[in-house]
Amino acid sequence: MPLSDEIFEALATLSRRAESVSAVMGTANSDNRFTVALEALEKLAQDQSMPIAIVGGLAAIHYGYPAVTEDIDVAIAIEHLEILLDVAPRYGFKVAWRAQSGWHTLTHNDVEINIVPEGGRAKDASPTTIPSPMQLGVPSGIGYASLPRWTELKISSGRQKDRAHVVEVLKKCDSDSIEVIRHHLANVHDNYLQLFEQLATQAEEERQQENKRR
Repeated sequence: MPLSDEIFEALATLSRRAESVSAVMGTANSDNRFTVALEALEKLAQDQSMPIAIVGGLAAIHYGYPAVTEDIDVAIAIEHLEILLDVAPRYGFKVAWRAQSGWHTLTHNDVEINIVPEGGRAKDASPTTIPSPMQLGVPSGIGYASLPRWTELKISSGRQKDRAHVVEVLKKCDSDSIEVIRHHLANVHDNYLQLFEQLATQAEEERQQENKRR
């Protein structure tokens, strides 16, 4: 029985959504749209001496959870926000949205790049602001936010999807890594630490349950 158009469309969608995972894991073809966009960001970061910290779903993939994502989230220092908009077109980016708050949006072909500005807040009620790329562990070039800082950003967003990403990543972490995250969050905000403890407990319960099924 031939496959329906709907099935072909669904398979094509799954293939496109998996491109982000392939790009991060280094198994992508050279024409992978995420790989191409990340290479352009890397060249921009190097040429302009502009540290760029990768956060969001791509960092979740980097830390062991193959999250499906359709965009790239990057943290930019406050002094580089306007410079980024000025130079981005030289590297194949288009400025899709210029926000007074600094939460700009770029595109590279059909990949959306969301700018996470230093000093911004993941949500209005967040008790802390977005750290700089250097504080996130990226002093130069392009790189992934450190695991403790990435966890901090995910928790600060208040979104259920982000909490789920943290749980999945924690399931891949050893006890030493979890303790490092715990120590970091204890120095950031009590609310973050309390939520982290809940997520860590959930991750451990799910990990034990999954191990029983193997």
